Amino acid sequence: MRKLLYVILLLGVVVDTGAQQFGGNPPSVRWRQVNTDTVRVIYPRGLDSTASRVTAIVHRLAAGTYHPLGDRLKKIDIVLQNQPVNSNGYVSLGPFRSEFYLTPPADNFDQGTLHWADQLALHEYRHVEQYNNFNRGLSHLMKTLFGQEGYALAVSAAIPNWFFEGDAVYQETSLSAQGRGRMPSFLKAFPSLWNDGKQYRWMKLRNGSFKDYVPNHYDLGYLLANYGYAQYGPDFWGKITSGAAAYKGLFYPLQTAIRRHTGLSYRKFTTAAFDFYKERYGLQAAGVYTDSTLALLPADHKTLTSYYYPCQVGADSLLYLKVSNKQRAAFYIRDRNGEHRLRFRDISSERQFGYANGKIVYAAIETDPRWAWKTYSVLRVLDLQSGKQQKLASKTRYFSPDISADGSRIVANKVDLREHSSLVELDAGTGAVLREFSAAGVDYFASPRIVDANRIVAAIRETKGTSYIGIVDLEGQQVRALTPVSFKTVGQISVSGDTVYFTGADGLRDRVFSVNMHSGVLKQLKSRENNSYFVNAASGKLTWSQFTADGYQLRQLPAAAAVWEPVAADVFAAGTTGIISDTVAAGHGPLDEETPVLPSKKYASLTRPIHFHSWRPNYNDPEYSFTIYGNNTLNTTQTELYYLYNENDRTHAVGGNITYAGWFPYIGISSQYRMNRHQEVKKKLKEWDQWDHFLSLTVPLSWNHGQQFRFLNAGTSVGYRQDITKGANKALFPAVAFGYIAHNLGFAAQVQQAVQDIYPRWGFSVNTQYRYAINKWSARQFIATGAVYLPGLFATHSLVLGAGYQEAFSKDRLFGSRINFARGFNGIDSARVATATASYHVPLWYPDWGFGNIFYLRRVRGAAFYDYTAVNGRQPGSYTRLQSTGGEVYLDTQWWNQHPLTFGFRAGRLLTPDPAAPGRRWFYEVILPVSLIPR
Repeated sequence: MRKLLYVILLLGVVVDTGAQQFGGNPPSVRWRQVNTDTVRVIYPRGLDSTASRVTAIVHRLAAGTYHPLGDRLKKIDIVLQNQPVNSNGYVSLGPFRSEFYLTPPADNFDQGTLHWADQLALHEYRHVEQYNNFNRGLSHLMKTLFGQEGYALAVSAAIPNWFFEGDAVYQETSLSAQGRGRMPSFLKAFPSLWNDGKQYRWMKLRNGSFKDYVPNHYDLGYLLANYGYAQYGPDFWGKITSGAAAYKGLFYPLQTAIRRHTGLSYRKFTTAAFDFYKERYGLQAAGVYTDSTLALLPADHKTLTSYYYPCQVGADSLLYLKVSNKQRAAFYIRDRNGEHRLRFRDISSERQFGYANGKIVYAAIETDPRWAWKTYSVLRVLDLQSGKQQKLASKTRYFSPDISADGSRIVANKVDLREHSSLVELDAGTGAVLREFSAAGVDYFASPRIVDANRIVAAIRETKGTSYIGIVDLEGQQVRALTPVSFKTVGQISVSGDTVYFTGADGLRDRVFSVNMHSGVLKQLKSRENNSYFVNAASGKLTWSQFTADGYQLRQLPAAAAVWEPVAADVFAAGTTGIISDTVAAGHGPLDEETPVLPSKKYASLTRPIHFHSWRPNYNDPEYSFTIYGNNTLNTTQTELYYLYNENDRTHAVGGNITYAGWFPYIGISSQYRMNRHQEVKKKLKEWDQWDHFLSLTVPLSWNHGQQFRFLNAGTSVGYRQDITKGANKALFPAVAFGYIAHNLGFAAQVQQAVQDIYPRWGFSVNTQYRYAINKWSARQFIATGAVYLPGLFATHSLVLGAGYQEAFSKDRLFGSRINFARGFNGIDSARVATATASYHVPLWYPDWGFGNIFYLRRVRGAAFYDYTAVNGRQPGSYTRLQSTGGEVYLDTQWWNQHPLTFGFRAGRLLTPDPAAPGRRWFYEVILPVSLIPR
């Protein structure tokens, strides 16, 4: 019973439901399915071979005994999404399903070079196996009591997110010839910390930091998962997680299981794991792989800053993309006079850009306003002399562009909706396609760079997961390998003369290489430092970024001073990279078999429109509730059935609603029946039941516009209420029925935020609502509210200005007030209300401190405010001014190492009397999260 109460308490934390999009696909998409006893793969028409391939891989994984977590099998729905241009995948509970974003990552050093759908199948199906096998003990009981969301909560409390992702990365690595565990670019995080002498405490590693670089839970998880398998065998984590999921050990179930099966405390286990890797990297002491003589700039130890794709544009001028914890991504030039910001970059998902002849070309993200799954990668050309930026074409899917020396042509990688990659040559002025190239067996053209009028160098991924640096002849329509074909990661290319410079994996390091396009001679830059990226050779200088605990830092040396060591082709291709404790034999993995196209059939978008998956209680003062939640697999319908009890008036209510988002407007229908309402009217007790019905149409639009996110929401809802009188005085109170309509319109825009920004450095929001009764009563109400977000005196400060206006044109009172009065005051019955507010927000402290793996404090921030409210009462001549000022302190916390919650405390002074409490001057309030049980 103690265990159950403990987990129920965790209902107060957030349940992660993945990256789900409600109503994100247009109705024009025609869905098909490959349906078996193990998996149903749902996909847009035209992706039959991908769907068959994913199905076959899942079946091989389900039938295999690779590092088993158990033998439980439950069928999963996997939805293939081919329209988003970002690369992702997830498995969620509530409902139980998975979605694959099929556009591959643009950079080979991001996720590797496996065929993207193959890698997603390996990685995401491991999450399916996890959820299938963690359903035991107390976690199973929580699933019975509260459905899938209750199960997700119990599992996430027992088994940390680092294991979920680390174990999945282990599977993608051990069951393929690539995977992130074989990539030094993925493994570099902790060695970089150790090399720079950073020894963070465990809770900081788990919870992250606003000020310092801290590896994420993928980085941490893979090291621990791999270490567990290496030291204790393939069934180790299966034994650990089965005990943890069953809560054999109440407050620290995973730690208890590790002690039981290893004899080590959790701290000793993690310390032993880190020592294992320090020995592999030779990092028992700090500074082993540091060469400060190459540093172009001193590292900023106070502000985490990274420099990407440095480009020498003159003898003393260096161009780069710079990002810091205090500033969003922008292009800069550094010359003898210092650093100059050119322009903030538009919203983008990749860091690569091309430069030539005074012009920068890069890819920015654009979105369809209504259909969230439809996104685009559109090219921008920035003229450095004029400062003007041009957009090339619209609704394109171009990635990693480069521009010719004369600025007339652009080459980019194009990925179509069937996952086919090709190189396109474009007119730099109009965006018109001049030539296009693709080749059988080529899966992806990464990091293309222009050599001359007909030749392009690219990091080429093959369908089987191998890669190489290749030169493409657009005129001859052929591709030739410059480096050996292997599973070692290569990419991030720079071309100078007849030499191609690139980054390549070498054992546990990513190093700078060069290859001559004519002779094929391959060389490696001699350096004691690890993990060199974004190399550029120009103007007699060699420049790159070195990954460190302070971010990607610039390194440079004269090209003539660079020491190059020849590398034989067979040596370059041979050997292993990364760290993996075990791997499947070549030719015997789940990716190694050919897959025929499997039978498929139509899948209706409204399949199982009412699919209940979770149920749970809630409390929102003064109402207790119990709600049953539902979503369909394609996430076009949301349903709820609920019971409410109001402790103030002791009424009960039952109701339900359903929203359909498969058409342009959301369509919502709901009904609620409230019982046992009562009120004394002229010393007579009126008793009645109230029945409300609602119909709503809503158009939620959101899109990217340059550097801004924009949102427009418009909607209309119609309500109809019936009062059904009853009781001894039923005859004295006739039945009442009336309708009312509400129109809503809202618009907002904001720029991207840096990590330490409390609010956007620029943004605004405006929301309006007009409500009125129809067919019986005379009641109308208009509300308008707005806010403006402005930069403060320093980089991470925010000034927020707000205003609001509400007017009720009412003979009959039907609509309650929805406007906020000045802080510290009680609401006043009013005909008109106008408000203005100003608040200034500042970060106070980044403690990065916690205790017991339960509570962690990431940031303390403060705010000063002034509020003004003018109230016109319902009686003529009634006018009241309300003013208050004060301060607030907020604590940005994390609970159980992964659930963020913010709490605050407010203290203020009333500058004018409170009509409800004239003698009160000071007020104090605790600020709680809006909802401790969000959906």
